[in-house]
Amino acid sequence: MKTLVTRRQALATTSALALAPFAADAGELEKVGMQLILAADVSGSVNASRYKTQQDGYLEALGDSRVLNVIADLDPPVLAIAFVAWAREQAVMVPWMRVQDVKSMDLFRNRLRQTQRPQIGINTLISKALLFCDARFDQEFTGGRKVIDVSGDGDDNQGIAALRRVRDALIGKGVVINGLPIIVKPPEHIFPQQPPEGLDVYYRNNVVGGEGHVLIESIGFDNFKQAILQKLLLEIG
Repeated sequence: MKTLVTRRQALATTSALALAPFAADAGELEKVGMQLILAADVSGSVNASRYKTQQDGYLEALGDSRVLNVIADLDPPVLAIAFVAWAREQAVMVPWMRVQDVKSMDLFRNRLRQTQRPQIGINTLISKALLFCDARFDQEFTGGRKVIDVSGDGDDNQGIAALRRVRDALIGKGVVINGLPIIVKPPEHIFPQQPPEGLDVYYRNNVVGGEGHVLIESIGFDNFKQAILQKLLLEIG
């Protein structure tokens, strides 16, 4: 006796077979020693010259041989790294890349250098940036510490309550949040004004957290390269 197969059943079976290889591939993510998202503030207070100083700082710090030395100590000795810009909204400037040597690091740096600044608003919404970054983990790679490296020159425009809830939720999942507050002091001008207690204190109380988290302040944008290099060595090492 023959079993009748409807057209709908046949299509469903064909679709399932077609999707099977992709489903298998999705479960075979490469294991890395660390997943690191560099999240940079591009809000309205970051003018063109400050943005260039900030980006040049990232590019120079990532090209330092000492960064590759600490990557070599990871287990396995591979860093998954992505670059996210944030303001009111967020944008991936460089998607996840595998970095383990000079060649792969230069590829990452060149992609960052060639990507234009995204126009994603003027507000400073740190909590939304953290949520956006958290959703990127375990998409291209798996394993290792999950670290969000946040740099910025202002506090969250939506207040600290929501920011603390997001921070605590991510820490509870095992995510580490590191901070690089950029301290702007007279005669430099910034609007809106930085928190009266100091942006470093604000980041320490409301932004960073997790096991072994790191907070390195940059006194002005001109000190950014040294600050980001110091933080990269600490957070990867």
